[in-house]
Amino acid sequence: MNLYILVEDGKSGHKIIDHWIPLLLPSITRVPTIDEMTENQYVIFSGLGYPRMLGTDATSPSKNVLGQTIETINDTQKIDYLLIFLDGDEEGTERRTEIVTQKIKNYPKPLTCPFVIFVQNKCLETWLLGNRDFFPAQPSEKFLPFLTHYNVSCSDPEYMENDLSRRLVSTSSLYHERYLRCMMQENGYRYSKSRPAPIMYTEAFINGLKGRIKETHHLSSLQSFFNFIDQLKTSKS
Repeated sequence: MNLYILVEDGKSGHKIIDHWIPLLLPSITRVPTIDEMTENQYVIFSGLGYPRMLGTDATSPSKNVLGQTIETINDTQKIDYLLIFLDGDEEGTERRTEIVTQKIKNYPKPLTCPFVIFVQNKCLETWLLGNRDFFPAQPSEKFLPFLTHYNVSCSDPEYMENDLSRRLVSTSSLYHERYLRCMMQENGYRYSKSRPAPIMYTEAFINGLKGRIKETHHLSSLQSFFNFIDQLKTSKS
């Protein structure tokens, strides 16, 4: 089984997914290019940000990310699934899924493999906020405004909106990033878009998220990803 993974950006999302896939699917290894692919492997590429990842303009490489992805998959005939990861942001998971689906279906050449779209509600940081092992037991003064606004250890991070009273950032996704950054600092870790905390790459961190989902049924957009991975494991056995 071979996977082609397209992630919205080349920053935290790309790095996290790239580290998670071999842990979730130990029989699959990464190769740099699709030309080097044989069996039970995956490639992962950046979509250069939203909406550029949805580009189908053949006259410009930077505006033809999705188009080139479809062409490459069709030409090589090596891929079993195209997996697309992107943020829901303010549009939400259903709308973003609909947009990407229509882009693929409206492309002049039909994609020759199944595709699955994983829209993070609201962003990758939302998923990461779900690990209660890193929620501070004794919050500092710096963290208290985040805790007062919304307690992600008790309530579903996917429902947390921007704190408009503080006017810290302009969108809910940016607020989730700030919240996560502060939460990780409380535990002695650093997080940024360009450099996630290495602890987030581990199986222990993944298990913390799985435990949260099992106990609370929170993080439904992340659960859909884990469910798909379980389906792949079943189909391979």
